Amino acid sequence: MAEGNQGRTLERALDVIESVSSSTDPLTLTQISNATGLHIATTKRILGTLEKRDYLKQSPTGYTLGPRVLPHAHAFQLQDRLALISPPILREVAAISSLTSSVFVPTGNQRVLISRVEAPNALGYEFPIGQILSLTLGGGKVLLAFMDHGKQEEIIDSYEPTAMADGRIQTPDSLRADLKTIQDTDFFVSTSERSRGTVSLTAPIRNGHDEVIASIIIAGHDGIINADAILEYQSLVLQAARRISSQMF
Repeated sequence: MAEGNQGRTLERALDVIESVSSSTDPLTLTQISNATGLHIATTKRILGTLEKRDYLKQSPTGYTLGPRVLPHAHAFQLQDRLALISPPILREVAAISSLTSSVFVPTGNQRVLISRVEAPNALGYEFPIGQILSLTLGGGKVLLAFMDHGKQEEIIDSYEPTAMADGRIQTPDSLRADLKTIQDTDFFVSTSERSRGTVSLTAPIRNGHDEVIASIIIAGHDGIINADAILEYQSLVLQAARRISSQMF
């Protein structure tokens, strides 16, 4: 098989896996074909290969991820430097602030959770490692603020005005204003953007070349913390970000 064809085949297989992994419900052959834009015969062939290798499994209601993906997730936790060094620092931050502490990394136009320590006063929801969230709401904006300018503009240009959890409407202009604030202050406080009642403070984590590679976030519900009170932990979060950065190299 020609090298170009091999590359396209790999990309198509990854498109199929990503399509299935982005859904909380099983997806049918037709749904996967529509989501990936692949011809249904091509989709069926790829599904067959992935199912044979246990990357996908089929049930009467559709396709879901298979058990073969779990060793890869476990290997990431053991191999990734950021995933290895973050937990002890997050435990300290959570113990001092009594707020849930997390580290996210950017992936494409989204962010993914790679480390998390739940606070004693836990949020009304829990995220598993691997949870994917938006870059345009809450702490995701910190990663978006320091993204390559061309890619950042591409995301903002395609952004449609969106109602946040508390009913406020976020527009491309208000999103740009938040990104400018983040670039000036190096942190961001969010209230009821992605989830109603959630208050968070997020700071960037940099590598040795001063590039933002991740974000650290503390979060709690507005029954125990508000936007003013969470600022008391600004130094704690910024220091934790610097500690993680210093151990990355």
